Amino acid sequence: MHPKFTLLEGSGASPLDSGPLPGPGSQPAPGSARAYLMRICEGDPLGLATAVRERMAERALLVEPARVGDKTAARAAFEMARDGSWQDEPARVREWIDRALALELEDQRAAGAEPVPRSPGPFLAAVAERLGLEPLLMNEAVVVFNGLPTRVRRVFFGAFVRGESLEQLAATGHGPVDTVRRRLRCALLSIARLRPSELAPEDGSSTDD
Repeated sequence: MHPKFTLLEGSGASPLDSGPLPGPGSQPAPGSARAYLMRICEGDPLGLATAVRERMAERALLVEPARVGDKTAARAAFEMARDGSWQDEPARVREWIDRALALELEDQRAAGAEPVPRSPGPFLAAVAERLGLEPLLMNEAVVVFNGLPTRVRRVFFGAFVRGESLEQLAATGHGPVDTVRRRLRCALLSIARLRPSELAPEDGSSTDD
């Protein structure tokens, strides 16, 4: 249906490359949050570059992966320093990512209310281009979209991020083609109008995440 984006497949570069690192010659104290952050960023041993993209795709959220990656790394470093141990269990990493996603959604809502819109990052800018949407409107658009029911978001994500057809989406459990089409239309109208479109009861609610 749409050319497939490769933005969620990972390019080998970590979203943490621009994260906070010590200055030249600085020596973080053993066991400090900064020491753990350095270890997390060096080579991405937690696999955050991939894990963040996978989780945002599972939840079908329009967020900037790099921003979520930075928040996840900061949270992980703080908790490892607090507990005094290295932790890389998948369940713990997933918990950190979900908490970072929640914080990013809060930041999106705050940014959407700012008088001067911030420019979107590369992922959201690519989505805006695909939609033919003015990039600076993405601040409002993502807040509206991320507040839609999960079933609606997943159909949009499948079509516009993964490039799946209506038939493919129907075949993978998103409902009959007519249902898929209705949910996609709801997502597109919500983004275009910058307010939630009318939902069918079977599409769920914004609290079903």
